[in-house]
Amino acid sequence: MIGVASTSGAVTVLFVAGMPRSGSTLFDLMVGQLPGHFEVGELFYLWQAGPLRDQRCACGEHFSACPFWRQVGQVAFGGWDQVDPTEFMRLQEQVDATARLGRYALRRFSPQHAAKVARYTSVVRRLYAAVAQVSGADIVVDSSKRPSTAALLRSTPGVDLRVALVVRDPRGVVNSWNREVPLPEATGPRSYLKRRPLRQIARRWMTVNLMFEVFAAQGTPTVRVRYEDLVRRPDEAMRAVLALVGRPTTARALSFLDGTTMTTGGSHAVAGGRIRMRTGPLHLRLDEAWRTELPRWRRAVTVLVCWPLMRKYGYLSG
Repeated sequence: MIGVASTSGAVTVLFVAGMPRSGSTLFDLMVGQLPGHFEVGELFYLWQAGPLRDQRCACGEHFSACPFWRQVGQVAFGGWDQVDPTEFMRLQEQVDATARLGRYALRRFSPQHAAKVARYTSVVRRLYAAVAQVSGADIVVDSSKRPSTAALLRSTPGVDLRVALVVRDPRGVVNSWNREVPLPEATGPRSYLKRRPLRQIARRWMTVNLMFEVFAAQGTPTVRVRYEDLVRRPDEAMRAVLALVGRPTTARALSFLDGTTMTTGGSHAVAGGRIRMRTGPLHLRLDEAWRTELPRWRRAVTVLVCWPLMRKYGYLSG
């Protein structure tokens, strides 16, 4: 069983949101180089990737052998052996689900479910607090991307939530999901990410981005970053992030950027895209292969489904 005793004090969380294959892992890695920021990858998947499957951390070590995550477990729970990952994942399935977003917005759920929400968010906040304490960072960067997670965090005591919504032309997202993407060894249950059908990806691109636009309209501090701009002008994106979290922009803060080349010292991202394993110099290259690879009919269907937000984000201008 996971207890509810917690470390005190508010934790600033920069929640990286958006549709998978939109450049969020690159953004996550980049933000992790900013002073006072510490990236953990997709924390939603920590329980299955870490205690349950012992997959590789971005540092290259298996979760159980990673000094950082071992210390986080000790600070948060007295050790990972003191928690049952399957129990928490059952709770996660019941609480952190897109189907419940409407109820969370209206605050309409039973006292029993409210108790589950309180238990779930208490554990998540303890994890954030432990990450901040062990890393010494002021801001924990979580790239879970899920609207349901953000909806819960918005009303979690002790969490100061800021959102970075990373968007990409949906034709590029659809094209990316039409490929089988290989994964580094021992970083997932499979050696590759599966393809997904056009109708599913186009629909999710609209709904996921729209949900975060609603959160922003309701007052959640949010910055929107287009993948295409991130790759071309990464310094501007980082300035926007620093402004969002109230940190000054200095030459030192952006010293890891040299034009469209970034240098990373690595991370302890527990789950996410394969680029999280990269260290050293990384040249930022715009991927617009959809312009030649995506059949015309697929482009047309994607635009038909996604045009309202495509226009808002500048993908249909001109």
